[in-house]
Amino acid sequence: MIASPVDYWEPLWASGRRYREITDTETQLLAEHLGPGQGRPALDLGSGDGALARHLHHQLGYRTTGIDCAPTAIALATDAPGSSDQPRFQVMDFAAGDLAELPDPAYAVITCRLVFRFITDKAVFLDQVRRLLVPGGTFWVVTELTDRRADDDPLKSLGITAPDVELLTARWSTVTAVDLDQLACFALRP
Repeated sequence: MIASPVDYWEPLWASGRRYREITDTETQLLAEHLGPGQGRPALDLGSGDGALARHLHHQLGYRTTGIDCAPTAIALATDAPGSSDQPRFQVMDFAAGDLAELPDPAYAVITCRLVFRFITDKAVFLDQVRRLLVPGGTFWVVTELTDRRADDDPLKSLGITAPDVELLTARWSTVTAVDLDQLACFALRP
């Protein structure tokens, strides 16, 4: 369990640590399950270096905000080359921050890629996401599952357990799960 997300993530980003890149298969799944943005607001939770936020913004057409608790990650995201029309990035701990600091009161899409496992109070986190989603919106979660790795695999702890999956998928009107190698993608709608 992570006591302080910024104390955990900031040194990793600052030391040059980078994480799994978005694959072509994943971008196809995003297009299929999220659809065209048409300028609607999207929120990328734990945006890291901003790759997913930029994809939502530039390729799918959402007006995207990416948040991360690590200042170094946000610095990397904002330093990425590109046009003047870029996603907005801000340092914020979604679980502990003031949601009124977000630029929009509600979002058509909220994404959470490789972050859900690290959320301490998953029930409160999910309630916050539900409050921010517009009716008919989509919460897109990409996560590892513990049962996809051998018991002696040191990376097994990066996944979520069956009870975590049950908590994640409860209380949504529509749940779509898609396999992506060792990852699972969930499109959750209120």
